Amino acid sequence: MTRPGTSRPVRGLAILAVTLAALTACGGDDGAEDAAATTSAAAPSSSVAASPSGSDASGAAESGEGETVTATEGEMFIELSEDSLAAGSYSFEVTNDGSATHDFVVERDGSDVAQTDTIAPGASTTLTVDLEPGEYVFYCSIANHRAMGMEVTVTVT
Repeated sequence: MTRPGTSRPVRGLAILAVTLAALTACGGDDGAEDAAATTSAAAPSSSVAASPSGSDASGAAESGEGETVTATEGEMFIELSEDSLAAGSYSFEVTNDGSATHDFVVERDGSDVAQTDTIAPGASTTLTVDLEPGEYVFYCSIANHRAMGMEVTVTVT
């Protein structure tokens, strides 16, 4: 199966390189476009602020309004620190505890309201959004992660 003159370490490195390239590209055909749209499109009811891992929610504290909700993402799950939300402004502190790249999208009535850029494994970001009463879905839009269980439905009262 190996060609003469090709050593196992070289073949192993080639397999590793292909695997890393595939993982990097797992965002699908719309991942890069979504990330670019998020940073360039300003929705009046939301704003996106990325911060390095371990950051605090100082933006919400400085504005004097809003509540902080922790969102933890991992291997095909999203967990929120709150399971019921009242209408208002929220800062979602999103931490990727998994080994794959994720993002965090807020959807209402089938339309995206706000979205983070991609979040590398071990990294965190903050997403600030105003939520009106209604049903929302928080999900990961990377590849087929949503279909694999990375979504949470919450009713905002």
